[in-house]
Amino acid sequence: MNNKNTYCNPLALESIPRGKDFWYENEFGMFSHENKPESLKNTKDYRSISDPTLFYYDNKWYLYPSYGMCWYTEDFKTWKYHKTEPYCPKYSPCIIKWKEDKFLLTSWICPLYYSTSPLGPFIELGDFIGLDGEHFRPCDPAIFKDDDDRIYLYAFDSSIKSNKIPSGFISRIVGYELDYNNPRQVINGPIEIMRMDPRSRTFERQGLNNQDIDFGWIEGPHMLKVNKRYYLIYACPDTCDASYVNAAFYSDESPLYGFKPQKHNPVTESRYGLIRGAGHGSIEKGPNNTLYCVYTIAAPHYHMYERRIGLDLIDINEDGELYAPKGITSTPQFIPGLVKNPSHNKNDLGYLNLTEGMRVYASSEIDGHDALYATDSSPITYFLPKDDDNNPWIECKFNRSFIVGALRLWFREANLDYSKGITPRPIKYILEGSKNGIDYFTLFDNSNNLKDMNIDYQTFDEEEVIVVRLRIIKDYQPLKIGLIDFSIFGKAKRTTKENE
Repeated sequence: MNNKNTYCNPLALESIPRGKDFWYENEFGMFSHENKPESLKNTKDYRSISDPTLFYYDNKWYLYPSYGMCWYTEDFKTWKYHKTEPYCPKYSPCIIKWKEDKFLLTSWICPLYYSTSPLGPFIELGDFIGLDGEHFRPCDPAIFKDDDDRIYLYAFDSSIKSNKIPSGFISRIVGYELDYNNPRQVINGPIEIMRMDPRSRTFERQGLNNQDIDFGWIEGPHMLKVNKRYYLIYACPDTCDASYVNAAFYSDESPLYGFKPQKHNPVTESRYGLIRGAGHGSIEKGPNNTLYCVYTIAAPHYHMYERRIGLDLIDINEDGELYAPKGITSTPQFIPGLVKNPSHNKNDLGYLNLTEGMRVYASSEIDGHDALYATDSSPITYFLPKDDDNNPWIECKFNRSFIVGALRLWFREANLDYSKGITPRPIKYILEGSKNGIDYFTLFDNSNNLKDMNIDYQTFDEEEVIVVRLRIIKDYQPLKIGLIDFSIFGKAKRTTKENE
């Protein structure tokens, strides 16, 4: 298997949206400007996607993140961008196949929609209706259809108050059964599935180091059924922190009762490096009986809710519990369905990140945004060339020859300002290599790029090099382009003596 059939985290998706779109100013709760400090009111423009649902249907993958959009693919290499209608059903979207030719979709504080296609357009059915006749819109909803066609809804709830903890309330996950023919109507519930317990479950505690022993935050439920066991996946403790994880409860009884926490928790976790946080997402069944988790990555530079998306392999261990057999990855992985039994066989390409932690040099750099920030494995820092540098480049010289075959670039648009028309656009570049540090040749030419790729992952024919250089083609004034990440993937070239 070659490098062409791979993907890499964070996922390279076209047209990642503005983090605060037209609806932002009129939003309520944590997104409103009321009682917010000036630092949040005057946040620079940024891009973000989060809280994704992965849906595998008719041999296609559909990825639904926040902000009312979908990416879909058949080969898991080329994702097609689709802006859904209606646009922006806010955060935490979820979708299921309902009837033979209909799909149900809802999202954070939204009504229920249906469509005859996973891509929409979606038609509003209306608010959910409780047993008391009251209409409601769930927070962080998840819809689940069981094998017997019964439909369930799960959501975040904070209605329980407590004077024993500083927050004053207890977060929990509740579930409902819905009427199959009228899925707005609740016929059972709310039923408490689980509630926060930071004293017992350390990973639910707030803080990078889970230091708050009294306060936890649980959210983002998703239901999965495998071999008659129901798994409730949920996220905690905070989308802003690298401690963001996915964990699970399970039940062998029903979709609403009998849930208990896994012994093996969290399911996904990554506190350090470029991929920080692995929370709020979903786990979906893929080809050849595989499971994959799509999750939210924390990258809070300009704003606390600046995020991206990752995906990794999931399996069930001998105790019947969910776990990530390869962990959270940041190097090229084979696309789902390519490797037989990927949990027990090699599922990564075998490439290493050759530039990670290496000293790099650039044509110019702005103080505080040095070239070395492009290889420091942080989603917060970034390299930025000087404004008058019309031919910016960054390069890394190795101490020996390596075989290289893939790159990952995570760009920072340092001066986005949608109100002034300074918006994202396709970034053009050329990756070069040298065998002697003097003569350069092209490894990958993206000088005619027409896609807006904030994160770009590309593979190319393997070459032996001792130097790699990225040339950014500066034709996008007044947009200032920097690099959060400059990663070149490859492997060591064995010497003749080693081969002998």
